[in-house]
Amino acid sequence: MECYHGAAKRQRVSMVEPSALTRLANIDVLGHLATFLEAGELCQVRATCKALGSSDESAFNGLSMAEEAARRIFESASDDEKGHAAAARRRGLDRALLGRSVEYQAGDKAAVRGTSDAGTSSAICGNHVMRAGKHWATFIFGREVAGRRRCRSVGVIRPLPGWDQRALERCTPNDPRLWRAVLRERTSRWEGDVHFCQFYHTGNCWYSNWGGTDQISDWEGFDNFDEDIDTLGMLLDLDSGGLSVYQNGQRVGILKNELAGVYCWFFSIGGIGGSTSIMRGYDVVDA
Repeated sequence: MECYHGAAKRQRVSMVEPSALTRLANIDVLGHLATFLEAGELCQVRATCKALGSSDESAFNGLSMAEEAARRIFESASDDEKGHAAAARRRGLDRALLGRSVEYQAGDKAAVRGTSDAGTSSAICGNHVMRAGKHWATFIFGREVAGRRRCRSVGVIRPLPGWDQRALERCTPNDPRLWRAVLRERTSRWEGDVHFCQFYHTGNCWYSNWGGTDQISDWEGFDNFDEDIDTLGMLLDLDSGGLSVYQNGQRVGILKNELAGVYCWFFSIGGIGGSTSIMRGYDVVDA
């Protein structure tokens, strides 16, 4: 009797499974569910069953159902979102210049140099807005010109579209004289109270909500930071809200937590000479 009930139970399960898969194997249902998945998770959908991962059927022009769902998500994106996706595939990051004391290095929009000792200017990677997930960047600092001292800093800042068209004498995110103007650019995507996080070549880190005074981050790892290393890696993890700094392929420390919303990479330069360039990605050395 026990064996009979066990066999009957297995029969009922086998009868339910095809029906459930049939309901799930519907492109409209899958397309709706796929909008809740990260890119990596959507890639794994193909492996769940043959109905979702097979490209043998001709219904989707040689694509599997999972691939067709991904295609429809992309096609439904706005032009702005498609533009950011295309920019994210490029290794180099173009930047907009803010202030009169900075210029592109030999016409390369991924590298800039300081041109004056009169003030500090900035460059913002406005074509690469980071909204979610993990984002890596590599900053490469040019050598100092003999006899001159340059102030340089890198980090993240809220998107400031159109600010490169303003005739600003100088621009750095920690300048209180600009805070009222930049706050007018605030959108619903500015989540949290960290509107910029600025890391100096000396190892100091400052952040602010552009509403009071900027604050220094007493970050663990400061004593291990080597300001003589020319290549710096940064990781903005918007899943955890952390901004980390890397040297020699390994993490030095977390500069600041509680970052949320949208950001762009930026850096600031004060002084003449040298250059700073930025690229997407960073080569991490396994510990």
